[in-house]
Amino acid sequence: MSSIPQKEFTAEYYDQDYFKTPKGKKFRKPDGTIDAWSYANETGESSGCKPIVEAWKNIFQCQTMLDVGAGRGTLVAYARQAGVEACGFDFSEWAVNEGRYAKCKPEWLKVHDATKPWPYSDKSFDLTTALDLCEHIYLDDLPFVISELHRVAKKWIFLQTAIAGSGGLQGRDEEGYILKKGEPVPIELEGCACAGHVTLRKENWWYEKLEHEDWMPRKDMVNWFISLVDPSTIRNWLLNSIMVWERI
Repeated sequence: MSSIPQKEFTAEYYDQDYFKTPKGKKFRKPDGTIDAWSYANETGESSGCKPIVEAWKNIFQCQTMLDVGAGRGTLVAYARQAGVEACGFDFSEWAVNEGRYAKCKPEWLKVHDATKPWPYSDKSFDLTTALDLCEHIYLDDLPFVISELHRVAKKWIFLQTAIAGSGGLQGRDEEGYILKKGEPVPIELEGCACAGHVTLRKENWWYEKLEHEDWMPRKDMVNWFISLVDPSTIRNWLLNSIMVWERI
């Protein structure tokens, strides 16, 4: 039986089966047979976090950082180890509580819905990151989430977003798809949507959505970041979209 919700991906979908259990989330293939997927990460550990955080610290000279959609808090913990005053929040109660990365202290991570007002003041963080977040946000909620990104970030925003056309779970065609709340996921998209991806579009579409008079895209900073991190560490990121925005 498919794990895909009939009406909406809620916080409950992002549970142990999503993060930890091998092939914990089941989906229907176009021929009607059942397959499964999950992050299948027992502890939440990721060795790639250390070089990523070191690159951020080098490039952005950040002293404070917010990780939006922080999952189990692994990057937050590594940022703290690197001397950055980092914190984060995530939709998933399981990820923040029972499944939290062992080196991430409880006070660094909280449960919060990104589509509700963020509990931070304006320009609170030197660097605000959102990794594999935007594609999980329904189109109707995107304007609010983007406005909150712009609001709490003092200087820099770093985004990594799954985009259409990159293959695998990220999407199989050039234009991608947009799923709507309250509507069932078509069977031909269940293999893509099982990761919780509801808004899958091309990179240029995202640049247009994030455009703001107070912010400018910095593709040169993206290239600098890529030059500092081993390609094998960010292989999936390179298949998708990495964006850096600077407040002007």
